[in-house]
This record gives sequence, C-alpha cells and structure tokens, in this order.
Amino acid sequence: MPPRQRRRQQVDDEDIEYGLPPRQRANRRDSGNDSANDSGDGMDVDGQDGSNADDQLAKKLVRYALSCEYSRTPIRRDGIKERVLGNQGRSFKRIFALAQKQLRLVWGMELRELPVREKMSLQEKRQAMKSNSQAKVGSGAYILTSTLPEAYRSAAIIKPSRTPTSDDEATYVAFYTLVVSFIWLNGGELSDQKLRRYLVRLNADQNVSSEKTEATLKKMERHGYVIKRIDRPPLGRDDEQTITWHVGPRAKEEIGIDGVLGLVRELYGGSSEDLEKKLRVSLGIKEPRRVREQGNEAETSGTRRGNGNEDD
Repeated sequence: MPPRQRRRQQVDDEDIEYGLPPRQRANRRDSGNDSANDSGDGMDVDGQDGSNADDQLAKKLVRYALSCEYSRTPIRRDGIKERVLGNQGRSFKRIFALAQKQLRLVWGMELRELPVREKMSLQEKRQAMKSNSQAKVGSGAYILTSTLPEAYRSAAIIKPSRTPTSDDEATYVAFYTLVVSFIWLNGGELSDQKLRRYLVRLNADQNVSSEKTEATLKKMERHGYVIKRIDRPPLGRDDEQTITWHVGPRAKEEIGIDGVLGLVRELYGGSSEDLEKKLRVSLGIKEPRRVREQGNEAETSGTRRGNGNEDD
C-alpha cells in the first residue's frame, strides 16, 4: 500500500474508533489540510479578522455619520462610542481614521470637529477664570463637510434635499445663511430688535416659506447655526431683559467668513475696491500682508520721488 493511502487508512481507523460519522471525518481532514496550509503560508489569521472587524466598524461609523448629518444632528464622540464602537471604545482613533478615509474616497466628505462654544457673558468669563481650568482643545462634536473641488460645488450639481421638499430646503438654507451673515456683519453680535427690523424689510418677520418665523429661528438654534442669549436683570431691578443673537458652531464651520463674503458679493453683483474695504471693516478682517507691503512700497517710492523733485 502506498504511504498516502496508508496514512488515510490510519486516519479513517482512528475516526471509526472515536465513533465519528463519515461527514465529520471528511471535515476533519479538510480542516487539518487548511490548518496545515495556513501554517505553511505563515499568514496571521487573527490579524485578518481584526482588520475585517475594524473595516466593519468604520463602515458602521460612516452610516451613523450620514444619518446624523441628514437631520443636522451633531455627531458626538460619546454617541460614536455608544452606538458604533460599543466595548471597543479604546479603538476610537483607529476606527475614526478608517472612516475618514472611506468618507473621502467614496463620499467626497470628511468629519470636521466643531469649535468650542465661546464664553459670551461676563459671568461665564468670570467663572472660567475662577475655575482655572484648561481650555478645551476640541468640542467632541463633528459635522460632515464636503471635500469636493470648488468646481463641483455649484448649485447646478449639489441640489437641495427633497425632504421635506427641495423648495423648503433651499429657502431654509438661504434664510439661515442670510441671518448668520447679518450677525457676522454686525461684529458677531446682533440685538433682537435689529434682527426683527431686518426681517420686516425682507417680509420674513411672520413666515419663512410655509413655516412660522419663530419656528424657523428655533430650528436654527437647535441645528447650531445661531445662539440666542438672554441676559436677565439682577433681582430687585426693573430693567428689561436683553436678547442678542450670535453665530453658532455649525455656522462657523459650514458657512464661515468665506460664505458671508460670497453672499454679499453675489447680492452686490460682483466685487469692487470700496466693497472689499467695507467688508474687511465689518467682518474685522485684517488687510493681507502682501497688500500692505505693496502699499508701503508705493508710499515710499512716491516720497522718494517727491524728495528728488524738491532737491532739483
């Protein structure tokens, strides 16, 4: 009998001795061959399983981020650990990096961390100084932003969502962009009375599309586009409370100063030197260094020419 048949007969005899049925005997031989092949190839099976598990968690994080962004809900670090990672919370950085890679390659998006909410009132600033606590590096909340080139971000390509309707969504985007621009152009703080005057001029003091203006403003607060701050007078004083509006964290990341500049230029039909100067003053933008240096050089050369003429 050949050696190979002798070994097979020996295995069959052992299986019969242990009472294994023929199908389990065949599986046993196959598993034995697989384990031999794996050990011969030197492949790390555990490493492969870990990589597949990380990939699945990254895809789960992508789905979670997309669902949150669809409803404009901040994607919080605690929510990721609870709803996506589970007992794998320590692998947050690794899974987050894999999800970022998938978002950029497949979806043309990336997760951007929202800025920390600033201390606005004097009382909040005093409490922060008393606590002597270190400032937070990040807010722990993220939103999805586009990574597509500027040429692919036009309204003809990226159209409004159809929920509830495309017209309502487009109106909402235009309205919160306009209100945020008002706040930014007023130094980052806008009184409630002034905002109401702006809305009256726009004929938007009662309704925005099919929704009440107050409901739209509350939705903007909930989505993080604006912050409404109410300062109540101290006890024992009859002063009226003051209401001011500030730019929210989502607006800072989603719209930004560039969005305000683009809106104003579009409304004025282009750019001009006078308009750009007014925008820089209103938004507190410093003049570019190169422009200042060119201006200084022009003044210096003009002075030199003037001095030369006087000497002549």
